[in-house]
Amino acid sequence: MNKENQFQQNINSEDPFIKSLYSDLNERIYAYEQEDAVKVEKMKWKDATGSIFFMILIIIYLVYVLV
Repeated sequence: MNKENQFQQNINSEDPFIKSLYSDLNERIYAYEQEDAVKVEKMKWKDATGSIFFMILIIIYLVYVLV
């Protein structure tokens, strides 16, 4: 509860920099909370297949060069 009071005090601050900083933060938090389409999809194996393939090629090349 103390943090909420401090946050509100900073929004109502006399200092224009602090006031604009916390007002902008408050608007961003509100917009994020209102956004219903915030769904993060997990990475799938097919998304990483190309990267894994090139990593394997590099590893094989390094083993070939070092041995």
